[in-house]
Parts: sequence; C-alpha cells; structure tokens
Amino acid sequence: MKYASMDEVIESDGLRLVIVKDMPSAWGVAVKAMLEHKGLDFLMGHQIAMSENPKLLAWSGTNSGPVVAWNDEAPINRWNDILCLMERLAPEKPLIPENVKEQIEVIGISNAICGELGFGWNRRLDMMRPPEGEEPSDFGKKYSYRDTEAALANGRVIALMVELSSRLKDQASKGSQFLVGTSVTAADFYWAAFSNFVVIQPAEDCPINPQARPMFENTPAEIVNAIDPILIKHRDEIMSSYYKLPLEL
Repeated sequence: MKYASMDEVIESDGLRLVIVKDMPSAWGVAVKAMLEHKGLDFLMGHQIAMSENPKLLAWSGTNSGPVVAWNDEAPINRWNDILCLMERLAPEKPLIPENVKEQIEVIGISNAICGELGFGWNRRLDMMRPPEGEEPSDFGKKYSYRDTEAALANGRVIALMVELSSRLKDQASKGSQFLVGTSVTAADFYWAAFSNFVVIQPAEDCPINPQARPMFENTPAEIVNAIDPILIKHRDEIMSSYYKLPLEL
C-alpha cells in the first residue's frame, strides 16, 4: 500500500485513515482490515509513535491513531464512531448484525476489547508500568498512567479472555467459528487485532519495529497461563481469512 503524507491526508476528499507507523496498534490494525473487508477505498497516512505529530494534532485534535475522516466531516478517532461510519458507508457488508440481540452482543464485546477500561486499555497500562520507584515514561504520561488502575489491569485482561474463550467454545458447539452469530462481525476483527497484545504474531505476519517487539513479547506469566488455545486459533483463522497478511503497518 502507498502511504500518503499528512498534508495529502488532510487536504484530500473521500475516506482517509491514519494509523500508527510500524506498530501493531490494534485499534488501527482492525479498522484497516474492516475497511478492506467492506471494499472501501481509502487513503492512508501515518502517525509516528512518541512524536508530536503537529499536523495530525491540529487537524484531528488527537496525537494518537487511528484517525478516520470522510469528505468534509470532522475527523474521528473513537472506535465506536469509526465503526458506525464504516457501517454507514458500506451497509451491504455489515459488521454489526441486524438482529438486535446479536447487535447488543457485538457492541458489548467490542467495547470490552476496545473501550476505556477494556482489554486494550488494560494491556497498555501494563506495558507502560514503570520500574518500582520510577516515574511513568512519556508514553505513560500521555495516557494518564496511574498505579491504582495498573494494579487491576491484568486481572481484567484475564477475566475477558476467560469469557471470550467460553463464548468461542459455546459457538463451536453450535457449528460457528465466530464470536457472535454465524458470520464475521466487528467483534471478530477486534479480537484478532488485539490478541497481539498477549501473543504477538510472528514477524513474517506482523512486521513491527524490531525494537518494539520485546515489549509485546513480554506478556506477564499470569496472563500467558490464562490464554486458552481457542483464542489464538480464532485469531489465526480470522487473520488468514479476513486480514491482509503480512500486516501493513
């Protein structure tokens, strides 16, 4: 994929996506895959991790990826706003089911993975945990790191993984490989991307900045011990069927 400059992203019409460069930032990785699944054309640019990104900040109001913009509408960066925009632009390939019960399940699972105090939020808290007695890094300060929340992070991650694995086993008993219903939904795309926060894909599938890979490989033992193999089996199936591999970061 050809990456556009930030000036091109800002000044262009149509659909634009900004993701974090060379990092498996799951929010953006999932969005890109869902846009491609829906067959939407988009221009893609980069946010540079741990840099000021002044043009992105001035345009979108945030210095974090992903950011999505459609024509002259205001840029958006929250996972649910982006998902709703994608559904509006390509309703013929829905990732939120029409069935209300399943719709509630997909939105609930997606929020538990992507939202504040969710899976990604808590894994990020653990990753930026400073050595004892030291101040949070700039990365930690950016996301308002607090020891009280970090102390709860791993337990919350494990609780969600237990629930997701139980759901996948129940779905498998009904003949479905998906988290909800009988077809792929946003929940499947999100888990596939966010699973890299506990078991990162090999370099040939996820070619991240080599200097960052040890951070993603350093998953606490208590989380590693709680990972049911069905979670990674699901990730690998969704990645091979619905993502473009290797990931373009």
